[in-house]
Amino acid sequence: MTNKKKIIIGLQAVATVYLLGNMLYNNLQAFDLMSTAMGLLGLFGNILLAHKKKETFALNMTNNVLGGILSFQNRFFAEVGMNIIYFLTQALRGIPYFKEHEDENGEVITKKQIEPKKIIAYILFGTLVMGLVSRFFDGDMVILDSVQNGIAIGAQLRQMNGNADGWLLWIISNVINMVVWASVGNWILVASFAAYAIVAVSGYLNWSE
Repeated sequence: MTNKKKIIIGLQAVATVYLLGNMLYNNLQAFDLMSTAMGLLGLFGNILLAHKKKETFALNMTNNVLGGILSFQNRFFAEVGMNIIYFLTQALRGIPYFKEHEDENGEVITKKQIEPKKIIAYILFGTLVMGLVSRFFDGDMVILDSVQNGIAIGAQLRQMNGNADGWLLWIISNVINMVVWASVGNWILVASFAAYAIVAVSGYLNWSE
C-alpha cells in the first residue's frame, strides 16, 4: 500500500470514528433517528464515492431524501431544492457516467483537469437560482444557504462528470453547511458535514491520482 493510500484510508477512519463518537454523545441526550441515518448514509456513501465505486448512489440518494425532509422542516428551502438536484443529477448523469467510464477494477475513470470558467459559471448560476427559490418561500439564512448550495451545485456537476476538483468545492460547501446547521442546533449534522469535509480531502487525493 502506498503512502498516499494510507493517508486516504487514515482520513476516512478519522472521519468515521469522529462522526460515530459524536452521534453516540448526542443521541444519549436526545435520540434523532433521521439526522443519524442521514449522517451515516452520507458518510459511507461519500467514502464509496471517494473510492470511485458506483455503489455510492444507493446510499447517497437515500441520504438526499432524508436531507430534503430535514431541510424542509427547518425552512432551508434552497437546501430542499439542492437535495432534489442531487438526486436527479445522480439518477440522470452520475449512474450512466459511472457505467460508461468504468475501468477493469469496476472504478470510475476520473479527470484531473481544473476548469475555472465552468466552475465559476456553475456556482453563480446555482447561487442565483437557489437564492430566488429560498427568497420566494421566505426561507431562513437565505444568502448563506444559497451561496453554499451554489458551490454544491458546482461540486455535484463536476463530480458527476468524473472531475476531481468537485471534491475541493465539496470541502467549502461542507464547512458552510456546518455553520448553517449549527444555527438551528443540529449538532449531529454539524458533525456529519465535518466528517464529509474530511472524506472530501481523501476523495480529492484519490481522484486526482
